[in-house]
Amino acid sequence: MNKVKAAVLTEKETIEIKEFPIPETGENDALLHVEACGVCGFDSEAYLNDGNGVFQLPCVIGHEIVGRVTNLGQRAAERWGLKEGDRVVVEEYIPCGSCNNCLTGNYQQCFDLRYGAMRIDNEKTALWGGFAEYMYLHPNSIIHKASADVSPELLQLYIPISNGIHWVQEVGNTKVGDTVLIQGPGPMGLGAVIGAKEAGAGKIIVTGMSKDEHRLKLAKEFGATHTFFADTQDLVKEVHAVTDGKMADTVINAATAPQQLVTSLDLAGLRATIVHSGTDDKLSQNLMSSKITWKLLTVKGVLGRPKKAVGVALRVIESRKYPLEKMVTHSFSIEEAAKAVRTHAYGEDGCIHVAVVNESLKEDR
Repeated sequence: MNKVKAAVLTEKETIEIKEFPIPETGENDALLHVEACGVCGFDSEAYLNDGNGVFQLPCVIGHEIVGRVTNLGQRAAERWGLKEGDRVVVEEYIPCGSCNNCLTGNYQQCFDLRYGAMRIDNEKTALWGGFAEYMYLHPNSIIHKASADVSPELLQLYIPISNGIHWVQEVGNTKVGDTVLIQGPGPMGLGAVIGAKEAGAGKIIVTGMSKDEHRLKLAKEFGATHTFFADTQDLVKEVHAVTDGKMADTVINAATAPQQLVTSLDLAGLRATIVHSGTDDKLSQNLMSSKITWKLLTVKGVLGRPKKAVGVALRVIESRKYPLEKMVTHSFSIEEAAKAVRTHAYGEDGCIHVAVVNESLKEDR
């Protein structure tokens, strides 16, 4: 086999299947035989918005990556603690290790290199995305060994679950017995439900739209104590009632609507923390900063998660404590990558989380 297939985002709403030569590797790098890769909201945004300013088109997309290591160099094996054939998940970040962001522990903001977003011009670096049969593993890759007994379709949930754990517990500073409110029951919001449940939250409230009824139902299976519809119910009134007027200690904004930040100021209680992950670019004019002042609120932005949260997420997935298989509602082959991204982008057919899988490996599992 000299060439492999990959899905390339070439321009707005256009994904093409192309063939690439397998890159050569040495002592310090490796290849990944990709088994599955999740479709992320960033992929959908890039698809709808001609790259969204972050993706360097044309590029092989996909960054929620699971696969088995091959062509593993000796130095890379020692550094990563891996052997040929190990199943791993690969974070999207490829930190340079020397910029200020990396040196201060904020490698998520090192944007020079990352998986699922690099141009295909260079033969060495063309296969840098998860919607492919094989992917190149850069020496600076952040790699986590994963269980061979859990399906790749479940393991590719490590990003929404690790994000949810980090956002709720570390950023949101949730303590045992606290009330956590999550706006948006998509993959990140559902991951935050798990993060809140694992933190020992007393009440876990999830809000969504009427069309999200199936997602809110799953949120309850994951541990949510209350769910509300933002388009048909008065959220402030409902949350006031179930919290005896105290409102939420931690609010996780996991949707993309501009109104969520405005609403979070009303749903947050005194001295609460609001964790904002939205990528909306049309901030509502109704934002009242005085509410931040009088309630002594803390508002924090988030971008991904630190390395340690991924390890925790993998243990949660491997524990089988939650019916995570219900979260992966759709799987598509690499050849169907365009359909996979469209399904996710437009919320078609009741999708929650979408996976792109390497069909050629299914018989081996």
